Amino acid sequence: MGRQHASDITSLSPADRLAKELQSLKSASGLTYARISERTHYAKSSWERWVNGKQFPPRDAVESIASVCEGDAEQLLALWHLASTCRVTVGAPGALPDGPSDHRPPECPHHRQAVILRRLVLLGLGLAAGAGLAAAGRRPLRHSV
Repeated sequence: MGRQHASDITSLSPADRLAKELQSLKSASGLTYARISERTHYAKSSWERWVNGKQFPPRDAVESIASVCEGDAEQLLALWHLASTCRVTVGAPGALPDGPSDHRPPECPHHRQAVILRRLVLLGLGLAAGAGLAAAGRRPLRHSV
């Protein structure tokens, strides 16, 4: 496996960059998923999903792996925050693409603002549609003579 260029890493999404950073940190530490699991309160299978980018990790897990593997927690958390913010999608309020809501990361202010904005837009569209239908129903009828 060859060394990656900086341009390769920056072209990735923030979530993919986070996964790459977690992979690098784990590799550099020499620890197995089992060892990381023993030193944190997360399961080995969860670490495998998070480090390989199959699922987005909770903030607490990123802090834990930084501590256990002696990584730069500040840098990882900044990347986690960016990735978390970018994961906000236009869908059902509170729904995230990787599964049920009990697996989603803690809400950040940007996520909450996006949910509120999404609800306001939907409300506005509903009101506009209702007003249009009401206006269409109030048009004067043409009487045939």
